[in-house]
Amino acid sequence: MKKKASLIVLGLVLSLAPAGFPQSRETGAISGTVTEQEGGPLPGVTVTLSSPSLMGTRTFITESDGAFRFPALPPGMYEVKAELPGFKTVLRKNIRLTTTVRLTVDIVMEPATVAEEVTVIAQSPTIDLKSTETASVTLSNEILRNIPYSQFTADIVNLAPGVNNEVAFGAQSDTGIAYTMDGVNVADPEAGSAWVFLDHNIIQEAKVMGVGLPAEYGNFTGVIFNLITKSGGNNLSGHFEFNYQGKKKTGNEELDTPFDGTFWQADNNAAYTEDFPNLTSPLSELLDLNAHLGGPIRKDRLWFYLGLQYYNSKNYPAGFPEPLDYKQPRSFFKLSSQITPQTNINVSLEIDTYNGINREGSATVSPEATLSQKSPEVVGNFSLTRIASPKSFFEVKGAFFWGYYDLNPEVGPEIAGRFDQGDNMRYDSAGHFGYYDRTRLQVNASYTHYAEDFIAGDHDFKFGVEVERSSVRNRFGYTGPNATYYITYFDQPYLAYQYEGYDFNTAYTRIEGFAQDSWQITPRLNINAGVRLSQNWGTVKGVEGTVYQTFRLAPRIGLTFDLFGDKTTVLKAHYGQFTEAMLSSYHDRLNPASAISDFIGYYWDSDFQEYVEFFRVVPENLYKMAEDIKHPYMNQFVVGIERELFKDASLGINYIRRAWKNIIGRYDLKADYQPYKVFVPDLGATFLIYERTADTVDTYEFILDNLEKGQPWVELDPYRKYWGLELVFNKRFSNRWQLLMSYIYSRAYGTMDNGFADDIGWNDRDGLTTGDPNYWINAEGNSTADPTHQIKIQATYILPFEISLNAYYRGITGNAWTTRFRTTRLNQGRVTFFAEKRGSNHYPMQSLLDLRLEKIFTLSGKYRLGLLFDLFNVLNADTITSWGTRIGYDWHPGEYPSTDGHELYSIVSPRQARVGVRLIF
Repeated sequence: MKKKASLIVLGLVLSLAPAGFPQSRETGAISGTVTEQEGGPLPGVTVTLSSPSLMGTRTFITESDGAFRFPALPPGMYEVKAELPGFKTVLRKNIRLTTTVRLTVDIVMEPATVAEEVTVIAQSPTIDLKSTETASVTLSNEILRNIPYSQFTADIVNLAPGVNNEVAFGAQSDTGIAYTMDGVNVADPEAGSAWVFLDHNIIQEAKVMGVGLPAEYGNFTGVIFNLITKSGGNNLSGHFEFNYQGKKKTGNEELDTPFDGTFWQADNNAAYTEDFPNLTSPLSELLDLNAHLGGPIRKDRLWFYLGLQYYNSKNYPAGFPEPLDYKQPRSFFKLSSQITPQTNINVSLEIDTYNGINREGSATVSPEATLSQKSPEVVGNFSLTRIASPKSFFEVKGAFFWGYYDLNPEVGPEIAGRFDQGDNMRYDSAGHFGYYDRTRLQVNASYTHYAEDFIAGDHDFKFGVEVERSSVRNRFGYTGPNATYYITYFDQPYLAYQYEGYDFNTAYTRIEGFAQDSWQITPRLNINAGVRLSQNWGTVKGVEGTVYQTFRLAPRIGLTFDLFGDKTTVLKAHYGQFTEAMLSSYHDRLNPASAISDFIGYYWDSDFQEYVEFFRVVPENLYKMAEDIKHPYMNQFVVGIERELFKDASLGINYIRRAWKNIIGRYDLKADYQPYKVFVPDLGATFLIYERTADTVDTYEFILDNLEKGQPWVELDPYRKYWGLELVFNKRFSNRWQLLMSYIYSRAYGTMDNGFADDIGWNDRDGLTTGDPNYWINAEGNSTADPTHQIKIQATYILPFEISLNAYYRGITGNAWTTRFRTTRLNQGRVTFFAEKRGSNHYPMQSLLDLRLEKIFTLSGKYRLGLLFDLFNVLNADTITSWGTRIGYDWHPGEYPSTDGHELYSIVSPRQARVGVRLIF
C-alpha cells in the first residue's frame, strides 16, 4: 500500500506544471525593472549581463513591464548594462551574487540628446526579497582565504552561526548536516558524516543554510553545507601556497631555542599539572602545500581548473605523547564548457587519500593501543544547465564516489586489547579492526519556469526529482588469538568479551520529488509554498526483499513582505517539515545471522583462576523492524527581519523553533527488570534503578521502532526541541574591510540527546539502550550540545602598506554534562545512570581569538605575493573541554583542587603560530 501511494504521488508531481525558483544550490539569479525618471516601465531595453564568472555575456530585452531576469548564474561579481535609443546608457557595477540568492537590481534611465553612458556604482543589493531562506550564511572566498582556521574543509561548517562541533541549531551531531559538493550530497551513506575532504583553496564559496528553506531542499534536519568549487576563466590565473605550523622539539625550555620552542607554541596546562603531571597541552603541526591553475582552453567556450595539495596534519591530544599523524595528498580537475550560449556543462574529478596513524589516541589510551588508517577515494561530479527561454531553464546534476577506510591495530591483529578500569587506560592493542567500503551515486534534475500575470500574480515555479543509490559494507571484530577484549582492574583479570565480529552488506535507494511555487501577489508580498516527498527502500545482502521502507510528505509554507516598500527591509516567516537523510544505519542491524558471530561475556573466577561465561548474545532473529516504522523528520518554524543597513551591509534578526519527530530507537521484547536501590556515598543519596531479571539476561528480541512512552521499558516521552534567537550582521568585503558577526541565545533540550546518529536508532548511552529503564532515569534536561551563548566574529581590514589584518573570535558555552554513577556488577553487568537531570552543568565558556597578518607585495602589476603569519588562541586560554563525570570513578570530590575532583581529559589548544607564503595571479 505504501509503495502504491508513493508512486501515485510521484506521478502527480511529475505531471505538475513546471515549478520552482530561478536559482539552485550552486547558482543565483539577478532580476529587476527598467523605468524612466517618472517611474513608468521601459520596454525594449537591451540589458546585458557580464562577469568574469560567465562565459560570454547574457542579454535580455525588457518586456512591456520593463522587467528583466537572468537565472542560473554562477556566484561572482557582475555588471548590468541597460541600453535604449534616446536614453543614456546605464552601467551598474560591483553587483555581488552568491548561491541560492536572487538579487533585485532596478535601473532608472534618463533621456539623452546624444549617445552617453552613465556608470552607476550604486549600493549593491544585499538581501533577497522573495526567498524565505533565513539564518543562512555565505562564507565567501575572501573569508575562506583570509580568516585563520584549520584549513580542513570539513571544519568550514563550524565557522557559520549556529553551528558548533558539527551540531547545527540543536540537530544531531554530524548526521543532521547534509555535506554537499556543487549542489549534490556527498556525505557518508552509513550515518551522514563528512566523507569527502577537499583542498580548501579550490572552494569558491561555502554556503551554510537550513532555516526557512523551500521544498527544493531536503535530506537533512540540521543544515545543508554546500561547497562550490572554483572554475577557470577567460584569463589564466594561479594560486600557489605553502603553510607550516611547527611545535616544540623537546618540551624543555632550557634546551629549546626560541624558534624550536616558544615561537611555535606556548603551554597552557600549568594550572593543572600539579594534579595531573602527565597532562600535556594539546598541540598541532601542519604542513600544507598546494598549487592551483585555471584558465581558458578556448575563451568563452571551454575552461579548465586544476588543484593539487599535500596536507600533513599532526595533532597531539592532551595527555597523549604521540601525534595523530595524517598524510593527505589530493588532486582536483574541473572542466567548464559552454556548448551553446544557452547550455553549460561542468565536469570535475577529485582523487585523494586520507592515511594516518594513532587514530583514537587520547589521555586514556596508551600509544600502542591505537589504530592506523588507510582511506583512498574517487569523487566525480557533473552538471548541465540549459536555458530554454528567458523564463525557463532546467538542470541535471550528478555525483559519484567510491572509497573505503581500513582500520588496523598499530601492533597488528595477533595482540588482544585490554582496558584497565583501575587507572582508566587502554593498553596493549586497540583490540579491534574495521574495514568500511562505500559507494554513492546520486542524480538530481529540476525544471524552472517563470509565469507572469498567472492566477492573481507572478509565479516562479519549480519541480524536481532526486535519485540516490548507495551501498555500505562494514566489517568489524576483536583482535588477538581468540578475538577477545579484556577488562582488568589494576592489572588483575576481571572481565573479557569475545567477538569475532560481523560482515554487514547494506544498501538503499532514495527517490525524492518536490514542487515549489514562489507567488508574488503584490510587489511587496510573496507567498512561498511547496511540498517534498521522500520514498526510501533499504536492503541487506542475504535477506529477501525490502527490510526498511518509508514514505513521507513534507509541506513547506512561508511568506516575505517588503515592510517599507523600498526593498531594504524584509519580514520573513516560514513553517516546514524536513525529512531526515536516508542512511544505511536505519537497517544495517537486519543483516542475517550468518554475517554476525556470537558476542560472549566472561567474568574471572578467582577461586578456579579461569574465565567463566556469564552471557552470550546469539544473533539469530536478534533484530526486527517494526512494520509501521516511520522516517524521522524535523518540524521548524522561523520568523525574522532582514534589513539592508548601508552599502554591502545587512542585519538579520531571527527566531527559530525546532522539534524532532519519529525518533528511532530499540526495545527488547524479552527483557524484564526489577527495582534495585543504589546508595551513592559521595552524594549521600539513594537511587532507585533497575536490575534485569536473571531469567531474561541471556534472551533478546530487539525491535527497531519509533520510540513512544509505553513501549517495553520506555519510561518517558522521547523528544528533543530547540529554540534560538539569532542576530547576524554581515558586511561584505568592500572599502578595505569585511565583517561577519553573529550572536545566538538558545536552548536544546529533551529526553533524547543530540549526539552522532541519535535520531536514527544509534542512541545507546553508557551501554544502555532505549529499552532499558535505567536509560530514562533523569533523562529529561539539556542536550549535550546546548550552547546557551554563541558569539562569532570574522573580520578583515586592509591596513596601510597593503597589510591585511584578519581576526576570528568565538565565545561559545561549553557542552552540557551530567553527574553519573556506576554500580557494582548486576545481572546485566555494571549500570551507569544519571544521578541528576541530564545536562545540569556546562563546561566553561570557550573564548578564543585567532589572528592573521598578511603583507601583500604586488609584482609586475599582476602578481600578488603574500607573506602570512597566523596566531591561534592569542590569549592562551586553558579552558577545560572534557573531564570525568562518573562520581567515585573518575570524579573524586576534594582530590584534584584544579578541577574540583574531576579527572581531566582535554583542554583547548594553546597559543600556536603558523607561517605561510602564497602567490596569486
